[in-house]
Amino acid sequence: MAKNTMTFEQRLERLKAVVDSLERGDLPLEKALALYKEGLALSGELGRTLEAAKNEVRLVQDGLLKEFAALHGSDGAGEDES
Repeated sequence: MAKNTMTFEQRLERLKAVVDSLERGDLPLEKALALYKEGLALSGELGRTLEAAKNEVRLVQDGLLKEFAALHGSDGAGEDES
């Protein structure tokens, strides 16, 4: 399966498999190096995906908090801004 069509979970499982293979220590150098590079790429992709998800959650939470404040007439006025 091509990396760009893999789900987050599939990429994570592939990364785990790569790590397991490397930790066994029985691979030829060339294969180990190729797996190491693949693992780095997967790790970066997973990290970017998690960061994007975290930002999306923040946006949703911020929007919900603003909606809640608007519904309850709370705009932050009168709060002490030290």
